[in-house]
Amino acid sequence: MRIVHVVETWIGGVANYVTTLMIEQRDRGHDVVLVCDPRNMDVAKLDINGIHVVSYRSSRNPLKFASIARAVRGLVQTLHADVIHCHSSYPGIYVRLNRFDGAKVLYTPHAWSFMKKDISRPTAFAFGLVEKWLARRCTRILCMSFDEVRAARKHGIAPDRIELVYTGIPTDPASDRLASEPENTVHPAQQIRIGYFGRLDYQKGFDILVEALPLLNDNLHVHVFGTAVRGSVTMPREASRTTYHGWISPEETKLAMRSMDVIVVPSRWEGLALVPIEAMRAGKVLVVSSESSLPEQVIHGYNGLILRQLTSTCLAEQLNSLSIDECRRMGANSRHVFDHAFNADKFFKSLMNCYENA
Repeated sequence: MRIVHVVETWIGGVANYVTTLMIEQRDRGHDVVLVCDPRNMDVAKLDINGIHVVSYRSSRNPLKFASIARAVRGLVQTLHADVIHCHSSYPGIYVRLNRFDGAKVLYTPHAWSFMKKDISRPTAFAFGLVEKWLARRCTRILCMSFDEVRAARKHGIAPDRIELVYTGIPTDPASDRLASEPENTVHPAQQIRIGYFGRLDYQKGFDILVEALPLLNDNLHVHVFGTAVRGSVTMPREASRTTYHGWISPEETKLAMRSMDVIVVPSRWEGLALVPIEAMRAGKVLVVSSESSLPEQVIHGYNGLILRQLTSTCLAEQLNSLSIDECRRMGANSRHVFDHAFNADKFFKSLMNCYENA
């Protein structure tokens, strides 16, 4: 099967999701192609053995959508795809404005555009109408959470087009080996290390974390891993008990998560966030917002804590309530949840069934 993935940007959760998916499909013997805009990514990071990369020029200017759609159609037609999988809103527009003879089109929103909290209600309504119209121009829409499915139904998107496929990621043998070894990391004065992984922007709730910093107990130290893309939130220059590491690679992320005690995800909206799944794989306790799909990933008091309110005060209170022993207990439970709900085997089987049924 020849599978063509169409993306816009190559950073954060979408990049990790598509990379994992392409490698697994390649390993299963499929012919995989990535269609991307090299201006939005470091092409060197796309050097994945056995995966062909084709470039196009994207834009978020609605006046250019028709011309970009024609260009994408021309590119994809030369690739003779069996399945075209477009990821996120703008590639979903570029691809679904076209008709492709013989190829099935799958669309993953990675959080519907109308779910955003930084847009007006009329804008969200307009986005919903566009998605409702475009839904009929693809074979399947692969939602990543019940929250996305509910949002789709609320906006009248055809239910016969929607499939729920929870994301899963592969186990990490190196992390599993480390997890089985005795804990030998020193916690100065029972210091608890809090990790934030992701874009430094409004959607991810980075501003909530920044505002919570002065309210944290002295034994808490925050490590920030990420960079600003759009709608960024400024990293404070003078922040005690805070270390900013910048953007790090997926391999470095695995190691960094292993060294944390808590992973915080104060997002305002998500499709299905990968950071909590990666944290569960690493056996770490989660502190997340109650927005979107995040409550689908955390059982309050079992593998993490869910914020009652998305405020800096509430976040600080929850973090301050944690002890090292609680972190270890809930961290072990996190790995249990990962093994039973978010491992890659279940995800790949469900997704490939969608491909084959299409």
